[in-house]
Amino acid sequence: MENRDKIVVLLAGGRIVQRHEGHDSPELTDEELYALLPDDVKGHVVFQKWSYQPVSNYTLRMCGELLGMVTSYVHDEGARGVVVTCGIQALSELAYFADLVWELNPPLIFTGSIFNAGTPNSETSLRLTQSIRAALSGSCTGKGALICIQDSIYAPADVLRISNFNRAGLLAFPEAPLGVFSQPSGSYISLRLPRHRYIQKMIQPLARNIPILSASIGDGDVILRALLDKRFEELDGLIVSGLGDGDVPSVWVPLLRKLLRSEIPIVLSSRYPDGIVQATENYEGSASQLLEMGLISAGMLSPYQARIRLAVGLAAGLKGEELSDYITNKR
Repeated sequence: MENRDKIVVLLAGGRIVQRHEGHDSPELTDEELYALLPDDVKGHVVFQKWSYQPVSNYTLRMCGELLGMVTSYVHDEGARGVVVTCGIQALSELAYFADLVWELNPPLIFTGSIFNAGTPNSETSLRLTQSIRAALSGSCTGKGALICIQDSIYAPADVLRISNFNRAGLLAFPEAPLGVFSQPSGSYISLRLPRHRYIQKMIQPLARNIPILSASIGDGDVILRALLDKRFEELDGLIVSGLGDGDVPSVWVPLLRKLLRSEIPIVLSSRYPDGIVQATENYEGSASQLLEMGLISAGMLSPYQARIRLAVGLAAGLKGEELSDYITNKR
């Protein structure tokens, strides 16, 4: 098989492997991509193409399909590891989902760039080379899904987006990287182990409809009422992105109670990039009241991480306390 003992670079789109020509973004050919790699890694790489759709068209089920393809490369075809390119806008979400369910030892590394291939600031050659070197190093084996960005390797759970245009400030990291590169295109140096991962096996397709509802000062109840009046039966779950500790406008409380009576799981998160849900005060709409009502605390998960974790938990058939424990990372 052509993929045996190779690093498969799965091209799932992203500016890193697409040129910008007017209103079009044609993808680089395999020949162009090979030409960007140093000679010592070319023989270890096979390029495979997947959907080149913009990440705004991705669905959770597409993410599941992508991971199924990655699994087949490793499990069925004997690939040594997989590097996935994708749009930087959803890089951390896609990698976080993969990290929750990736149970194989070979490395799985996600990478991307805010610049198109071929532009003066392009990072295509650098990011691809770094990702491949990390996958070949052996240091990324058994560490779950990883992200290669800004000359380092990170665990997806540690990654926060803070900018969509600044290369240095594209991502923020609550913890130190798992490893760095000795020089921009040099060897990979492992620094620490990732936190313990609980691998969740999915037994059914990923949930389709889990919207994120974000609170803001003076917010009304129009969206919640629209859900209850028209489409709430289509919901698989709901993420509430609350103010600060997880507080919401008081007018939301009776509407959230109605949704809970329909047995729709609702997860409460903080809208702060590095926030945590805290039951510190007790008033109408406070996080304390919402948790007592039956909303599930996302803890330190971002709303986007909570959404993915809820989807995976539902696909695993978890309910009630089991689902709550999974969301709060107790299992």
